[in-house]
Amino acid sequence: MNKQTEKILHLLHIFTADLILQVFGGAGAIWGFSEVLGLRTPDTVWFWRPTASFIGAVFFARWIVQLDAHIKKENIEFFPKQIKVEVAVDDEEQVGLCDTQKAIAMQATGKDYEACK
Repeated sequence: MNKQTEKILHLLHIFTADLILQVFGGAGAIWGFSEVLGLRTPDTVWFWRPTASFIGAVFFARWIVQLDAHIKKENIEFFPKQIKVEVAVDDEEQVGLCDTQKAIAMQATGKDYEACK
C-alpha cells in the first residue's frame, strides 16, 4: 500500500467517525433534548424537525471545512496527476545503439528495442 492510499484510508477513518458523532450527533441532540425538556410534542414537531435539520446542516458545513483543511494539510490527492514523458527516437538511431539509456528511451516510446540485442 503506498503512502497516498494510507493517507486516504486514515482520512476516511477519522472523518467518517466525525461525520457520525459531530453532524448526526448535533442534529440528534437538538431533536432528542427538545423531547427530554418536553418542548417537542406532536403539536410542535413542525418547529423542531427543521430546527434539528438546520443544526445538522451547520455542523455538516463545519465538517466539510475541517475535511478540506485536512486534505490540504496532508497534501492528499484522490486523483494524482500522471506525467507522461515521451522520448523521440528515429529509426536510424535505433540501429546499432545498445547503451542502456537509448534502449530505455526506445522502450518508452514503444519502438523495437530488441534491435539492439
